[in-house]
Amino acid sequence: MIKTRILIPVLLVVAVALLIAFGILTVVGGSESVEGQVINVEQASLTTIASLTIEDASGKEWTFQGTGTFSGFTPTHLNEHGALREKVTVEYEKTDSGDLLILEISD
Repeated sequence: MIKTRILIPVLLVVAVALLIAFGILTVVGGSESVEGQVINVEQASLTTIASLTIEDASGKEWTFQGTGTFSGFTPTHLNEHGALREKVTVEYEKTDSGDLLILEISD
């Protein structure tokens, strides 16, 4: 009985601390995403993206910097999305210099 009286409050404190930490991480850091149609793709090679520009639903253009390959998304594939006016979603992170760095691309 005494162990239960101690264990439950300790578990509640730990749970609250984890929820607060998760909330702070979500607000302070982490990635953002935007969905739009492909406007321009600059390729670094046949399989790597140097930069990607998309236009969101409000008409704002977003230019992202690529850092390598993204599973299933070659420059050619992204150009197909642009030609067919199919939307893509770009998950990105803003660097200290203000560049938008691609983390992931999805259909």
